[in-house]
Amino acid sequence: MLAVDVRQSLRRGQTVAEGAARWWRFSTQTIGKHGDFLLAFVDGGVCVGAFRIVGSEPDATAGGKYAFDLAPAARFQWALGRRLPLPPGRNPARILTGRHLREFLDAAPQRTSATDND
Repeated sequence: MLAVDVRQSLRRGQTVAEGAARWWRFSTQTIGKHGDFLLAFVDGGVCVGAFRIVGSEPDATAGGKYAFDLAPAARFQWALGRRLPLPPGRNPARILTGRHLREFLDAAPQRTSATDND
């Protein structure tokens, strides 16, 4: 599961979905392994958007950053307004794996699986 900081996008007047879909620096391997869902967050790691990644495309002219085709992820709407268990660091593009992903999934009102499609 990927997570991106959309704070700057919101300051520029973009929607959460527009900010989450914009160009993000992830490796091809990361997209292939963790690119099923994307969570958008702001200051303090508060979740403001939950999306299923329908498609992604790197742009060599933008340094290989990825743009995402996103659809709302209804199964993660419970996370909106909650603080995400983000891995440490200041990078605006993060990967939720291992302990962080388990903590996120365990917080769901119902048991969830990272492989569900909605």
